[in-house]
Amino acid sequence: MNWLTYAILAASTFGFYNFFTKISADKFSPALANMFIAGASLLVAIISTIYLKMSGQSLVFTKSSLLLPIVAGLFAGAAEIFYLSMYSKNAPISIGNPLVVGGTIVIAVILGIIILREPISAAKIAGIVVVLVGLFILGRS
Repeated sequence: MNWLTYAILAASTFGFYNFFTKISADKFSPALANMFIAGASLLVAIISTIYLKMSGQSLVFTKSSLLLPIVAGLFAGAAEIFYLSMYSKNAPISIGNPLVVGGTIVIAVILGIIILREPISAAKIAGIVVVLVGLFILGRS
């Protein structure tokens, strides 16, 4: 599969993730819900790792890069707490989710340009402006 297929699958599964996070947010404290989400996610990671190993694929790992996924996991855990807290305060999914996703897009693009030195283009600038305008409009809803 190419990267676009994976992007579509990721967007689809994140859509379900967002939906189930929203409808469960008022049923648990954010930290406890995060623990169950992280546990279920760990289960998926373990199963997929076993599957990859059994299918003969190599599992690439270097000690020098180990810190990167750990830091990503720390940010994911913190983001999840904030996300669950947002929904536990009755944020509508039709506004809360686009605000979070749109903000994520803007931050990821900016980090890519500044830290990874990805090229900046008029299309990227226009995309960021459109997202920011959309966030402003949604934030006022």
